[in-house]
This record gives sequence, structure tokens and C-alpha cells, in this order.
Amino acid sequence: MTTHSLRWRIVWPLIFVLTLVTIIVAAGLYFYLMTVMTNSRSADETVLPHIASSIYQDSAGRLLLLPTPELARLQEESPDLWFIARAEGDRKVQYGQVPPGLETIAAQLGNILDGDLRAEGASALTSQIARLPSPAGELRIMFGGRLQADSFAVELLSRMKIIYLPFLAFTLIAAFLSVPILVKRALAGLSRTTEIATSIDIDRRGQRLPPDDVPEEMLPLVTAINAALERLDHGYTQQKRFLADAAHELRTPIAILHTNLEAMPDSRQQRKLLNDVGRLANTAEQLLDLHRMDNNMQSMEELDLVELCKSVAGDLAPNAIAAGYELSFSTNRDRIPVSGDAGALERAISNLVRNAIEHGGGKGLIQVVAVFPNIIEVTDEGPGIPADQREDVFEPFYRTAPKRSGAGLGLNLVKQIVQRHGGEVAIIASDRGARFRISL
Repeated sequence: MTTHSLRWRIVWPLIFVLTLVTIIVAAGLYFYLMTVMTNSRSADETVLPHIASSIYQDSAGRLLLLPTPELARLQEESPDLWFIARAEGDRKVQYGQVPPGLETIAAQLGNILDGDLRAEGASALTSQIARLPSPAGELRIMFGGRLQADSFAVELLSRMKIIYLPFLAFTLIAAFLSVPILVKRALAGLSRTTEIATSIDIDRRGQRLPPDDVPEEMLPLVTAINAALERLDHGYTQQKRFLADAAHELRTPIAILHTNLEAMPDSRQQRKLLNDVGRLANTAEQLLDLHRMDNNMQSMEELDLVELCKSVAGDLAPNAIAAGYELSFSTNRDRIPVSGDAGALERAISNLVRNAIEHGGGKGLIQVVAVFPNIIEVTDEGPGIPADQREDVFEPFYRTAPKRSGAGLGLNLVKQIVQRHGGEVAIIASDRGARFRISL
């Protein structure tokens, strides 16, 4: 199944729209300038360096004109070229003829910093005033007679690239960097809600997703999920109550049936029936254990694993011997203190020993071992559990063979008890039989 990030599904359209708007604004500005701005041409300012290089001052400080090759080339290319250069002290030098109508402006050249005079078409009145440094000091030059190749609008737009292109690049880079961050912050509440949702499990019922931190568009989904959780909690509670009530109701008729069977004459059929009733009583007790575990595992206290395992082994030794086994208990410490629920851990160890008695083949040795640090092992010498079923046997109602006895609840109960103590239970590979290990 292909999944898509909600954040990037928002980010990419936003970046695309921002980029498109930027390009449209740039294109609109370009066509606006081309429409409203004049297409006249200005004097060609590229001649200024050549003009400045042809002016020098003599020993008396007068400005003189040097016929440089560059100046000769300009004159050949533009016969109407003219200029006036003025320096401090009213010193000046002139080249070519100033067009009529510009003499008054040329006379005030010393008082003008710069200027750009444009006339219609190719009029001789088009000219520029500029300032340039030179060996004779700062020169104020007024020139004309040579026009630029491009119109003023084209020239201005070409110069705008220096400002516009970095601005466009900055805008796009800022969009790529800032939009994901802003969207992530906007969806931060949804991320927190997701974290809470991942923490909800069967052992933490009653928890709901907070509706305050999510975007308004996600609120219906959060509300629907909370409603579904409410229904699941209600159904789970009803199911657990039904199982507990059913188990309680079964205990009395099972006990009466067991008493009546014991009163019957000893026979093979009686022993078989007693064994079947015993399994039925054990199943009812396991159902009650599941109910007790949900309601009674509230307080943890310090207990001794050695004493706990020794007690379980002692209680179940008659059952094991009657079924044809030997039962032993060993430990490497006199005392192994742990924090836990004594009743729940006792039921977990008992279920492992009962499982060994039930499926260990009816002969051999069943060992209960308590090892520091906080490890309990129960082993038998039976047929063992196939490697591909070692995870499945901890699922409720799972049996390694369909015709085997038992309801398949014992090992699931062990797993739940151990997990609620923060530990784990596993089946360890063994050369012979089954080897269960609880690590707390």
C-alpha cells in the first residue's frame, strides 16, 4: 500500500503556488514597463572612458585633448560625436560642435552633477552629463552625438536583472525552507495526537485522543476515533464480565460433578472422567485468572522468587508424580528479590508447570529453576514445541495440535502477567523437550 505524507501534500502545492505567483508578478512587471515606459534611446555612455583617457593637463594646468586611437575610432563611427569636459577652476576642453539649444546647459556644466536628456527619435539634443575621475581631477563631461543600441526600456530591464534575479532566487529559497517548517508547526498538534494514539492498547483502556491540538479539518476524524474507542472499551468490558460470570457459574457445577465422580467405583472410565473434569475446572480457573489480572494487579511489592518457585513446585509435585513425572527445583541464590504481584506471578509459574505436566509426554523430569538475576525456567523432557510455533503458542486459544487437550489459555495468561511486570517470556531452543524462560 502506497502512503503519502500529509505535510508534503500541503507543502508542494503551496510552494508551487508561490513560485507561480512570483513568476506571474515578474512577467506582469516586465510587460507593464514595456508598455508604459518610453522606447527612446539615451546617449551611449560607453564612450565616457575613451573621452576621459583622451584628456590630460599640461604643466600650466590647462586641459588639453590628446588624439588617441580610441577617440579617432569613435569619430569615424559617429561623425556627430561631441563633448565638453570641465574641471575645477573653470578649466574646460571641447570636442566637436555643441548642438544649438544645448549651449545654455553646457555653460552651466560646472553646476550640474549629472543628467540624462532625451529627445524624440534621433534628435541631436539627446545627451548626458556625467562625472569621471581623471589625472586632472574630477571631470564633468557633457556628451552626445552617439546613441545606445537598445532602447531605454530594454536597458532598464537588463539592469533590473541585477536586483530581480537575486530577489526571485531568495523568494524561492525562502519558500522551500520556510513553508515545510510552517506546515510542520501547524501540524504539531496532530503529531502529538498521533503519539498518544500509538500508546493506546488493551491495557490502557479509557484513554482518548485530545481534540484541542488537532486542526479543525481533522476534528471529525478524531471524534470518530474516540467514539470507536468508546465502543471498543464497552464491548471489551462486557466480554470480560461475561467470561468472569460464566467462569464463576461453572465452578459450582464442576465441583459437584467432581464430587459425584469421586464417589463412583474406581475404574478406568472414572479416572478418565475425573481427568476431563479437572481440565474443565482448570480452564474455568484460567478465565477467572484473566479477570483477576485486569482488576487486582494494582499494587507491586517486594517478593522472593526463590520462595515463590519453591512453593509452586511443592504444591504441584503430587500432580506431577501422579502423572508419571519427577519434579525438581533448583536455584543459584538463597534469595532473589523482585518487585511484583505475588499472586499473579504464582499463577504464571503454575501455568508453566501445569503445561509441562499436560504436554511433557507423561514421563521424565520437570525442572523449575530460579536464577539470578530474576530468571525463572521450567523445562520438561517431552516432544517439545516446533520452532515455527514458538511465538504462536502464546496466543489465546492456540494449540500445537487441534486434538490436544486444554483450551489454549494458560500460556497466553503467562505472557500477559509477565508483560505487565515489564518482563518477557520466551521458549528457548533445547535438545530435548520444551524450555520456557521468564525474564523479569
